[in-house]
Amino acid sequence: MGRLFLPLCSLLFSPLLEAQLHTTFSQDDKHFTTSTRLPALFVPNHQPASSLLEPGPFSVTWTGNLHLEKRQRLHFSFAGKGTATLTINDKEILSDSGTLGSSKSDRLRLNSGLHNIKLLYSSPESGPAEFRLLWEERSFPTEPIPASTFRTPGTQTNLASTGRHLFARHLCSKCHLNSKGFGTHAMPELNHIPPILAITGDRLNQQWLAHWIADPAQFRPDTNMPQLVPHNDAGKQQAADLAAYLLTLKTGTTPAPPSGDPTAGASLFHQLACVACHTTPDSTDLTSDRVPLFFLSQKFKPHALLDFLKNPSQLSPHTRMPNFRLTEKEAANLTAYLLAATKDHQPSQTFPQGDPQRGAELAKELHCGKCHAGLPLDPTSTPDFASISQKSWATTPCYPTLNLPKDAGPALESLRQDALPSLAQDTPTELLERHLTELRCQSCHQYDGKPATLAELHSETAHLLDQSLTEELLDQSFPHLSFTGSMLHTDYLSSILSGTANPRPRPWLLARMPSFTNWSPEIFATGFAHQHGIPPSSPQKPEPNDQLAPIGKQLIDNNEGLGCIACHAIGDQNATDAFEVAGINFNLTHQRLRPDFYHQWMHNPTRITPGTKMPRYSDDQGKSSLPVLDGEAKKQFEAIWHYLETKSS
Repeated sequence: MGRLFLPLCSLLFSPLLEAQLHTTFSQDDKHFTTSTRLPALFVPNHQPASSLLEPGPFSVTWTGNLHLEKRQRLHFSFAGKGTATLTINDKEILSDSGTLGSSKSDRLRLNSGLHNIKLLYSSPESGPAEFRLLWEERSFPTEPIPASTFRTPGTQTNLASTGRHLFARHLCSKCHLNSKGFGTHAMPELNHIPPILAITGDRLNQQWLAHWIADPAQFRPDTNMPQLVPHNDAGKQQAADLAAYLLTLKTGTTPAPPSGDPTAGASLFHQLACVACHTTPDSTDLTSDRVPLFFLSQKFKPHALLDFLKNPSQLSPHTRMPNFRLTEKEAANLTAYLLAATKDHQPSQTFPQGDPQRGAELAKELHCGKCHAGLPLDPTSTPDFASISQKSWATTPCYPTLNLPKDAGPALESLRQDALPSLAQDTPTELLERHLTELRCQSCHQYDGKPATLAELHSETAHLLDQSLTEELLDQSFPHLSFTGSMLHTDYLSSILSGTANPRPRPWLLARMPSFTNWSPEIFATGFAHQHGIPPSSPQKPEPNDQLAPIGKQLIDNNEGLGCIACHAIGDQNATDAFEVAGINFNLTHQRLRPDFYHQWMHNPTRITPGTKMPRYSDDQGKSSLPVLDGEAKKQFEAIWHYLETKSS
């Protein structure tokens, strides 16, 4: 058995049961174990199920616990293609092969609590691999089992996968070029571009720059910037020399400082939920996992901070700071607030006078141009990828300079010894999992029942909000992420991530969804779909039924129907009674929602989003309170769908 595919995992025991399953992928003599949130997958033809496997047939084993809050009588079934077997409480209850879903299990009575589950899946010999685990009960029709239902102790962390993430995140291949390249299917992060320094002198202040070079982690604990100079007097001189050199890179223009309203900027800071990712500007706390802001007045020249807020990726294409599409006025106000709030934070140490000429030579010596465009570059001055792959990465000279976690050594060694080919191939699901972490999506969005961190943090800045904005304020809840892949059409989700969705689906929110244009939004969106075991989708051409559409129109009416238009606008026709909560404009429904999810949502919205204000219009037997269409709720929902197709924008 190859060394890579010995179970490269470490089990971190915890008294808590995580919402996950332990998942073992197998292919010939290759095996590895990780943790996943769902027993589901979609693998396109000729693509690998994991970066650690080759394209072609594979098998998966999911193990863990099914957690039930009350006693239930359930049928289980599969969807997809391949071969699958389900075992619950050590008893096989269902097996199927080929096009899955032709049969379902006998009704199984399960008491409340935990039930061990084991699920075996083998992909078909050819074509795409697709799998989902479904269940049904008298109180709800067949649906995918939600991720929050699974509970398993400890997280299985695959060392090689961790190593590839670290290698890509820290841009190791910038210095150690792969002469053959990594190919078109490589991890996108390998091609990420660090900040461009060609006009540093126009943007940054020299003393801050010296501080940053001397100790990057002091300003940002999660930085990718390596520690290039030693923590001593010689290092301080080197930092000062490098800063003096970088300040010579400028156009010579001196834009006027922006004129903004710091009070309005403070309110905007709260509206945009900035504390989800940042500590407050007056905080010097470096123990938080949020990004500190106390240094901003030291770092930026005023106009440069405004330019950055308007377009963070302009000179830092792959910054993790997203684009909120601020107006000129909003950016000026936010700049005024941030500079005023941080103006009293003085440098913690002094630096000697720097020599630009020595700094230029030092920049060459330290290979700064390998990462940062605009600096001198000697492409042959560092060992190439093939050379460094021959010896341990835990003992290389650059390893101590990198801001890596303490346990990074074994992960990088696992990658080097056994999984280097995995850098050249990636999957949308793996990219999704990395990006959810890197871009801090769960700071604002609930996921599998875990509250967003913003829920605890937003009160820190509530006093900054302009109170006039709270008058008749509609519900400010953010959408959950748990069902995103099965809910939204992939191209619509991609437009949300790239900031091109127009109009905004939730215009009543004071906050706004930022854009991540350079973070592979199409692959990001595809990963959401694959994680739910379904292919990417686009809305089909509307084909409303002429008989059902008029009934659907009647059903959404306030007087004769379900009253949907009380909260939902239809195009330019405003909702009639949206005084506490609003719904998304019905003109967007066909563009946004997958039909299967629409029906799942309409049957019982609280099964999707507990606490939602959306009423339930069917009982456990699928009956509606209205007599239309024999009182069958599903038929009524289908009629509404056909009417909404006539309003597709």
